[in-house]
Amino acid sequence: MSHEPVPRDEVAAALKAGRELGPDYDDAVASSLAERLDQTIDARIAARLAAAGVREGTQPERRGGMSRNTLRFVMGIISLVLAVPISAIGAGAAGGIGMLSGMLGVVAIYLLVVVGSDR
Repeated sequence: MSHEPVPRDEVAAALKAGRELGPDYDDAVASSLAERLDQTIDARIAARLAAAGVREGTQPERRGGMSRNTLRFVMGIISLVLAVPISAIGAGAAGGIGMLSGMLGVVAIYLLVVVGSDR
């Protein structure tokens, strides 16, 4: 796939024009060059999307949901945040058994979400 680069002489001409016109026209020259670069980039993107078989104006197909590692990380943080108050409430209500029950509940929910995400 050949790419049509912005010709060097066009960039050089823009720089030369900027020098000749002076600092009052710097914004106009920069804007013109940026517009030409945008057009070149848009043309390259359109060519790559066409080569990939994606029609213009459509979104590429996305995977649903988050990756397994991201889910495990998020659920790990949520489990750690919830473990402290749940174990404290369980310990206050039923002693050691209550604390153990709360911790087992947090671990069970973590495992259900992470293992269930594979299905």
